Amino acid sequence: MTERYKLQDNVTFIRSFSDTQKVALLEHCNCLLYTPSNEHFGLVPIEAMYMRRPVIAVNSGGPLETVLHGSTGFLCSPDAESFSVAMKKFVSDSSLTQNLGCAGRKHVLQKFSFEVFAEKLHNIVCQCYLLQFNAYSFD
Repeated sequence: MTERYKLQDNVTFIRSFSDTQKVALLEHCNCLLYTPSNEHFGLVPIEAMYMRRPVIAVNSGGPLETVLHGSTGFLCSPDAESFSVAMKKFVSDSSLTQNLGCAGRKHVLQKFSFEVFAEKLHNIVCQCYLLQFNAYSFD
């Protein structure tokens, strides 16, 4: 398709990239496109939002749990038209990347940080312990 539409000078395909390259790509983009349908939780949108990059993702699977539509990015139907409408918003409004990006970073730190995960795990372990402890009779 890049040849058909004469986009070879504007499109680069990178099949496997290092963490350093990933950070550089995220630092220099306006948003991240996450196109798989019914994908599991997925770290890619979380990584992008942590790097203050909004996410345009399919409205199914993991992104339903991680991307806040209109706040940290956009959730779209899995078709080119829906994605292009969301992408056009970033072209039309230069402040959108920064505004949604900052909200995304805050969202990740509040919901998906190691500290939040550790606290939730600690609470689950304590609840299980109390349930088990209360199951024994001390008559």
